[in-house]
Amino acid sequence: MVAALFSTFVAVFLALGGTIACYIVANAMVEREDPRAVKAAALLELADIGRPVDVVAAAIFAAGALLWLLTVLMMRLSLVPELLALPVFEAAAFWGTSFWVKRRVAKRRSRFMDQLEMALRLMSGGVRIGLSLPQAMAHIIEEMTEPARLEFRRVVTQTRVGVSMPDALDSLAERMAGNETLMLARVIRVQRQTGGSLSLILDHLAETIKERRQIQRKITALTAEGRIGALVLEALPVGVGFFVLVMEPPMGKALMNTLIGHVVLAVAAALEFMAIFTLNKMLKVNV
Repeated sequence: MVAALFSTFVAVFLALGGTIACYIVANAMVEREDPRAVKAAALLELADIGRPVDVVAAAIFAAGALLWLLTVLMMRLSLVPELLALPVFEAAAFWGTSFWVKRRVAKRRSRFMDQLEMALRLMSGGVRIGLSLPQAMAHIIEEMTEPARLEFRRVVTQTRVGVSMPDALDSLAERMAGNETLMLARVIRVQRQTGGSLSLILDHLAETIKERRQIQRKITALTAEGRIGALVLEALPVGVGFFVLVMEPPMGKALMNTLIGHVVLAVAAALEFMAIFTLNKMLKVNV
């Protein structure tokens, strides 16, 4: 009884103390402009998460610590396995959050790519009637929705403070990473150096992007069955595990309260993550 209470006290202390320490370390990294903190802040901005890096880091650590604490209490781990499990849970929490943030960034970039063809046609029309490229982009800001409005407003703002248009578009291509934005940045840079009809170039680029997006939509449709099958395979072990816990209590207790059960759960979790990684790689097609 005393050992269990002591183990619980240590777990609560580590969860609270670790969260505070994580916030202090992340705040120090932000203040000294550590490259990792700068990169994380850029990702959070792209994902439309309006929170500072130090607050997000502390929240992730707290979530991992809470899940770890609940697992420790439910599985009645002793002190040594309890301490060994904490880094695993925190690594899983940070990895899972990183994956979620990158998915949000990818979705935002995908929405921008869907808007890019129309943006180029608006730019082409503005250039054709005598507007400069920044003026044509200002027209995009008025006509289009997010995220295209924000990204092109950033480009126009940069040009107004002295950044050249090719360099501003290079920055756009870095933020909205993709072959389409890279083509736009390179086309504008080459056109500035060699000349030519900008409206015609923009029209051709818009048509190329339209064809690429059509191919990507066809690929998405053709791989839909495989992706659904992958989701089923990924969810099946989790569903079977919960079924065992509910329908076979003795087996569930053996899994949750014995050393060999913990080893089996750890191996199953590792195999599950490997399966998810492999299936996602197999179904990914680059155009």
